[in-house]
Amino acid sequence: MGSTRISLNNLSAKFLMVISIIVASVGFTIGAAVIIQDWFRFQQSLEEKSLLLAHSIALSASEAILQNDTWSLHKNLRKTALRANGNERDTGILSGMVLDPQGVVLAHIDPANNPIGLSLSPATAVDKKAFSESLQAKTAKVFHGGSLFNDPFIEGIVPVFSDRKKIGIVRLRLSTVELYSQARRSAMTVLATTTLLVLIGSFFGALFSRRLIKPLTILANGMQSIGRGQFPDLPLDIFDKKGEIGQLAKSFKWMSRQLEDKKQLEDEMAANEKMVALGRISAGVAHEVNNPLAGILNCLDTLKKHPDDKELVDRYLPIIEKGLHRIRQIVASLLGELRVEGKQEFSDPSCLDDLWELALIEIDDKPIQLNWDNRLDKEVVLNKHRVQQIVLNMLKNAFQVLKNQGTVDFRAFRDGNCLVLEVQDDGPGITKENKDRLFDPFFSTRPDGTGLGLWITYRMVQSLGGSIDVISEKGKGTTFQVFLPAQQDKQETQKETA
Repeated sequence: MGSTRISLNNLSAKFLMVISIIVASVGFTIGAAVIIQDWFRFQQSLEEKSLLLAHSIALSASEAILQNDTWSLHKNLRKTALRANGNERDTGILSGMVLDPQGVVLAHIDPANNPIGLSLSPATAVDKKAFSESLQAKTAKVFHGGSLFNDPFIEGIVPVFSDRKKIGIVRLRLSTVELYSQARRSAMTVLATTTLLVLIGSFFGALFSRRLIKPLTILANGMQSIGRGQFPDLPLDIFDKKGEIGQLAKSFKWMSRQLEDKKQLEDEMAANEKMVALGRISAGVAHEVNNPLAGILNCLDTLKKHPDDKELVDRYLPIIEKGLHRIRQIVASLLGELRVEGKQEFSDPSCLDDLWELALIEIDDKPIQLNWDNRLDKEVVLNKHRVQQIVLNMLKNAFQVLKNQGTVDFRAFRDGNCLVLEVQDDGPGITKENKDRLFDPFFSTRPDGTGLGLWITYRMVQSLGGSIDVISEKGKGTTFQVFLPAQQDKQETQKETA
């Protein structure tokens, strides 16, 4: 039951996880889209600002450049820088300059480090690239430089023309700190919103999964109860009758009732079969015991009437002794079966070879040849006493059939998942009529037989989960074949034969 609960808890956790992942995925997707959209919007706004400021300087720079009025250029740059820095400190002008077409500085926000009248000397690779692009620029353009962790900036480049002749270049560099700052703020907002959505979604997902798993848990517990032989009455009112689970619960309840009825019927049939078997055994015992008992009573009655008649005593005493031996043999056979069935000792296949000497003693001085072939692996585990009794009963039956002489072959081998035990004789064979009754209790073709040997063998084979087959034809001998499940684990064998 614990394993079912664990699996259902796992299912509930999976539902919750899937819902959380879906909510988180949707939230992060929407958030990423918002962040990207804001990023491009902020970037476009900053690009437009850099070009707008550069254009405002370029409008008044044309006349100053023609008049070589560097002071006016410098004053215009400073004025634009102060206005920009005053409005938005974080996106202020990092640098600004006016160059001639050859790259000579005409005006610069930082004239101390960039002297007027000298060619601009870029210090970094990014500055060199910006300088090169500005000299080649024929129209206004935006240059992106740096990176997130290395002084990012956006630079507006606007060439100055007079009569379609390029007379200068205005470069205005703005910081992108505010751009990244706004992007971070958007990301934090999205993260917080997504986290809140995940928590809310997980809460409702937990309620949903609990509501969904509850009827499944009831069904699973019901199935396990059936596995233990119990048949619960499911409360169908807790299920949605129109839903799939409700239909499943309805079908399960119907199946449970059918299985309960079937089990009751099987129990009744098993009890009836036991009673029939007990009746057959009782009738057989009564019949087999009554016959010699009636003869014994008649003999005793006659002897009581003629106690001094020695001739009668000599005639009836052997009859009485034979009848008592017959009764003892029947009782011993039945008790022997019960003793063997109660034993649980396990061994490897070498225990079969222990029967070799017992079989030779049974043969005694009869002209019977016994061939022995045990090919079972040592890893195979056998229920020692039951299997020995099965083989010994089949061997005894074969020896009794061969009245004068003959050959008996014993073979033990493995065929896939089956152990095969064979006893073959070249005796007279068995007729079809007798073959059908061969395993009936108290049926025997021999006058002195009890008819219990093969019946006991049949019961023992069944107790081991096996089957027995007889191949015989009149005048062509008989082969008994026993098929047992192959086991290579002692504990597994104990469970099977328990």
